[in-house]
Amino acid sequence: MAIERIKVQRYAIAVRGLPRELDGLRILHVSDTHYGPFIGRAHVAHAARVAEAEAVDLVCFTGDYVHRTSRAIEGGVALLARFHGRLGAVAVLGNHDHWEGVARCREAFARIGVPLIDNDRRFLTPDGLARHTPVGPAICLGGVGDLAEDETRFDFATADAPPHMPRIILAHNPDSAERAPPDLRIDLMLSGHTHGGQVAFPGIGAPLVPSRYGRRYAGGLCQGPHFPVIVSRGVGLALLPFRFRVPPEIGVITLRRIEDDAPTGGGA
Repeated sequence: MAIERIKVQRYAIAVRGLPRELDGLRILHVSDTHYGPFIGRAHVAHAARVAEAEAVDLVCFTGDYVHRTSRAIEGGVALLARFHGRLGAVAVLGNHDHWEGVARCREAFARIGVPLIDNDRRFLTPDGLARHTPVGPAICLGGVGDLAEDETRFDFATADAPPHMPRIILAHNPDSAERAPPDLRIDLMLSGHTHGGQVAFPGIGAPLVPSRYGRRYAGGLCQGPHFPVIVSRGVGLALLPFRFRVPPEIGVITLRRIEDDAPTGGGA
């Protein structure tokens, strides 16, 4: 595939009770790089160069880093080290990562020093990522396992997060939002998987979106049953070896504080 221009999709999300020290936090959302037969090193490296200019605080990876061959695992995951956040990075795995070799994917992430938080969590503080609940200002960054190939444990993803603490969830498949308990606080979910349908026709839209909910989670800022979901249209290719009117993208999400007693919501 020839290198295709990467679109930067920008969002501003209001978060109830976001600590003042984290107001304005900038998150880079990278998903579905699909390194393999369709996507080479140059395309992913180009996406990383585009991201570098954004000078973000945190990187969130939401799955499907390899495609159709286990031989892509080491190289595909190693390329993710080119995406930098001032306070670190976290990731979850997608269905393709499970199919090509989940154990080797986990080993590859360990080598680049990015924690996988499938059915786990980390806490983001003004100083970086912490494994245990911090005393000071923080956000809970939780992850759930892939909807098709793993458990989706929202209780594990938010374990030990106090009620006042904002929670951001990473889930490869946006359909996972429909599984979240309605009484569980979640302020935002980041996902990928659907690629925006990868092909969209004028006046029709995307005819094929891999979701049980039609085009609800095709891409962009979507409304889940209880919280907003940002769905990346992805960096790479999977459904077909081309895109049409659905450019590859990375997301830059700015979090804004609203007071605890103000109504919740999001904006793009």
